[in-house]
Amino acid sequence: MSKKILIVEDNSVMFSVLKNLLEKEGHSVFLSETGEAAVEMAKTDSPDLVITDTQLPDIDGFEVCRRIKNFETESVPMVIITTDDIDSVDAVKAHEAGANDYCAKTSDSLHLATAVRGLV
Repeated sequence: MSKKILIVEDNSVMFSVLKNLLEKEGHSVFLSETGEAAVEMAKTDSPDLVITDTQLPDIDGFEVCRRIKNFETESVPMVIITTDDIDSVDAVKAHEAGANDYCAKTSDSLHLATAVRGLV
């Protein structure tokens, strides 16, 4: 069943990679290039899942997650993704922010695809 997935990503190449991956899985994908806009979109567009990068031009992905989880959208599953190496400090930050998963952006995106399947 198709789900609406909001991707918060300011890199157009990475957005295209993620969009292609998720559309192949049958999902509808929409984009926000900033954290602030993503929080508003989560309130108005009712996504079934939000995937946010850690590094954004305004607020970071951890703050995006916290803000979405603090509103009526708190039940929306969230995945935080990063191009950095996964480390335990950021994994703890992601969990404390309310994320359901924390994944590295990789060329095969296997962990992300598995996380999405488990959340939607």
